[in-house]
Amino acid sequence: MEQECPVFTLILLCLIIEMIQGDTVTQPPNSTLVKETENTTIHCKYDLTSGSTPNLFWYIQDLNQPPQLILSDYSKQEDIPPRFRNRFSASHDKTEKTFHLNIIAAVLSDSATYFCALSPTLHLWEGVSDIIVCPCQHH
Repeated sequence: MEQECPVFTLILLCLIIEMIQGDTVTQPPNSTLVKETENTTIHCKYDLTSGSTPNLFWYIQDLNQPPQLILSDYSKQEDIPPRFRNRFSASHDKTEKTFHLNIIAAVLSDSATYFCALSPTLHLWEGVSDIIVCPCQHH
């Protein structure tokens, strides 16, 4: 008896909003299939023309819900909401200017829209990533 594995469709839409100073955050367009319980990474790249120190954030927006903060560059594990704690983390590479969101053991409830943001523009969504999860079907 073969089981079809659930698949995550990761759709990254490229939405770049430039601040007055010219600082930007980009999530490159990409689609990725991820099986349930597998790990995945949502990419985010930033560019600072203002010379400021970046304060980076990841948000999640569940269907028909307002965006919720997952974590920031300075979050400790205990600061991360329980739903994401120990499974969600971000890797900040200041040389490459990236702030990727890492998801360990993806689950169906991870289906949502993900936003990478660069402060002080928390009211602007510079990048969008949709994860759509399909339930497992048994034969």
